[in-house]
Amino acid sequence: MESRLISLFVSLFFSIPTAVFIWLGINKQLWHWRGFLSSTYLMTCIIVFAALAFLLPKLFPSIMGAVWRGIVRVGRWWGW
Repeated sequence: MESRLISLFVSLFFSIPTAVFIWLGINKQLWHWRGFLSSTYLMTCIIVFAALAFLLPKLFPSIMGAVWRGIVRVGRWWGW
């Protein structure tokens, strides 16, 4: 249980910036249509990443790697 809590706290170091990049990227695209995602979506994304880190501590780094590869692909597609 202690190792899961440690992995949860360490995951916040990676999951918060990841969630912020996702939230800002989506809002940047929605801005063109005068749309906006509220901060509850940001908090939900952070909570989901934290839950994944707590439930799947050994798989979490692979999940974050896949998320970041997805961010890079979408960023290239959107022309960042």
